[in-house]
Order: sequence, then structure tokens, then C-alpha cells
Amino acid sequence: MKVMITGIVGTIGTIVADHIQNDHEVHGVDLRESDRPNTTQIDLADSADELAKTFEGVDVVLHLAADRRHEPWISWNELMRPNIIATANVYTAAHKAGVRRVVFASSMHAVGGYELIEPYASIVNGNYEGIDRNKVELVKGLGQDAKPDSEYSASKVFGESLGKYFAEFEEMEGLVIRVGTVHPNNKPGADPRSWVSYFSRNDIPGYFRACIEKKDVSYDILYGSSNNDWKVYDTPYAFNYLGFQPSDNAENHRGSPATPNDAPGTIDWK
Repeated sequence: MKVMITGIVGTIGTIVADHIQNDHEVHGVDLRESDRPNTTQIDLADSADELAKTFEGVDVVLHLAADRRHEPWISWNELMRPNIIATANVYTAAHKAGVRRVVFASSMHAVGGYELIEPYASIVNGNYEGIDRNKVELVKGLGQDAKPDSEYSASKVFGESLGKYFAEFEEMEGLVIRVGTVHPNNKPGADPRSWVSYFSRNDIPGYFRACIEKKDVSYDILYGSSNNDWKVYDTPYAFNYLGFQPSDNAENHRGSPATPNDAPGTIDWK
């Protein structure tokens, strides 16, 4: 297949491209310059029509490019072009170019509001006493309302809704991946939420390969993380849906988590 990765210079883009390049024809676009073959420097927010030319002949677009910052002071001024306009252009261009599938990298923060509700609030704060982790009713993808916890996560919900629209009305396959936390040194952070959201660099390539190669897709929302013992989100559904078995678990690092400076408790996948 011909696979186009937006944000190919970023962390996940690089990991996935390196992993699938021997089995698929990998192309990429990024705002940053790159020496990687078949990579074009482009601002996705400029023109859907021009982007459609770049997407010609592509089977699957993996849309990773975004401004990942979600601190309270990051407003629509920073997010409008990279997260709203660019994402709209990617879906529009993909449709114009006849792309079969768009895999959209959303965020667990699109449902971050559930983390204020028990028992999820206790779990993400590391207060496990009295909680049977095997009996926690996990937050679903489809069939459960989004609860964005910031402007950033609201921009991700916008991208999710575009995927649903194009799947239901324009006959284009859509997978939404609510990505967890990818830390720089491949360990969970010192913050307790990391034990829920940790997504290891060992599991990322196989997970996204499965998203690209999965057959019989219409539209679905999945959660992306390693197979962590403590869960808030329904990652087991994703593993079963994709036929993917993660190799890592945050608990494997419980005795030696990353330091706060090495692994901040924020998503870091761009």
C-alpha cells in the first residue's frame, strides 16, 4: 500500500515510518524540513486542493501532525491552523484524492473529563485502595460521549467528528486513535496518570501498523496505549479489534519511573 504520514518528522511518525517502510510505500508531509525520502515540506493549513495533489494514489493517510500543547494558556489562536484548519484540509484532500482510509491521531484528553469522575479520578491519581481493577467499567470509544478537558482536546473531537462524517456520508474509512502518553525516555512518568496512559515505543509501531493494515473498517474510535494493569479507557477493545498484542505494561517500570524532568505528565507524541 501507499501510506502517507502527516507529521512524519515527529516521534510517532518516525517510529511508524521506519517500521513499515519495507512492506509499504511510505510518503510523508511535515511543516519541518526532512531528508527522509518521499517527504514534502508543506503547511497542511494552506490549501486542501494542493494537498490533494500530494495525496494522489495514496491508500491510507495517517494524520499525526498537530500542535500537541494542551496547557491552559494555549488558546484557539495557537490551535486554529494546525489542529482545526489543517485537519479539515487533510480529510478534504484525502476525499478529493480518493484515499480509502484516514487514521486520525486524537488524544485520551478528548475524554479527559471522565478522569474527574470516580473511580477514574482515584485511578489517575494513583489512589488504588478499595478498587478492583478487573471490575472497573472502562470508558468506551463509540457509544460514549466525548468529554474534552481543554481547547486542545476539543480540537481533537473536531477531527473525530470529521472522520465520522466522511465515513458515514462520503464512503471513506475512518479510524480514530485516542493516543496515550509517549515519554521521551520510554518510561512512564513520575505522575500517577502515566500508569494508565503509558504507550511504549515498542508497542507504537505494531499498533499503528495494525491500524493501517486492518481489513473491513468503517468507522471506529480506539484507545492507544500499552497493556497497562491500571486502566480508565477501553484499550482491550482496541487490541482485540486490531488483532494486536502489546508487549509492554507500565507496571514493568513501577520500580524505576522516569524523573519529572525527563517525562512530564503530558502527551508527547509529535
